[in-house]
Amino acid sequence: MATSAEALLKKYEDIIKEEVNVKSIEDLDDSIKIQKTFKPIGSQLSAKFGKDTGKIIQFGKQGNIKDAGDGKVTIFDNDGNERTLESNEYEIAYEGIDGNNMAIDQNIIAKLDLELTPELQREGIAREISRFLNQMRKDADYTVDTKVVMLYSTDNANLSGILSEFKDFFTHEALISGIQSMDNPQGDIIALFTNGESTINFALRK
Repeated sequence: MATSAEALLKKYEDIIKEEVNVKSIEDLDDSIKIQKTFKPIGSQLSAKFGKDTGKIIQFGKQGNIKDAGDGKVTIFDNDGNERTLESNEYEIAYEGIDGNNMAIDQNIIAKLDLELTPELQREGIAREISRFLNQMRKDADYTVDTKVVMLYSTDNANLSGILSEFKDFFTHEALISGIQSMDNPQGDIIALFTNGESTINFALRK
């Protein structure tokens, strides 16, 4: 059965992906070894356990500590004696986490895969083009529901391929009703999109 955190991630997966701008949400790779540890807070224990506080901290450091549920942990000694700590009497730490692309919030550990694959690169350019087209629509004073034809010319095969690959995306995001390639595009508005040293000459018309 999925935990409450897993259930929430599944329920709001699309919203999270949109807000954080990630492609997918997956379980952590099994090759990433992460050890969850509980560390007693001495200043919180002294009033409750008195002279035994030092022993409790020592046993905690030795790993004689286990999750007791409901936000509590149990520390045990070698003779089987147990003491229960409340949630404000210990800290949670994780060992094996390194790098700036990992983060922790309570019981959730997140790692970002920052590898920029060719697919993600094409999608990134497509999103730039979509923003560019929507700015053209704004500059042309089109209404929000006006569908337009996109005319273009480019000498770059990669950019031309992106326009074809993400045709449905542009149709939805920029209300493009048709896409046409021509040598000298003309329309209600003309603008030059640049990506590095490559360009696309765009024109929009009703």
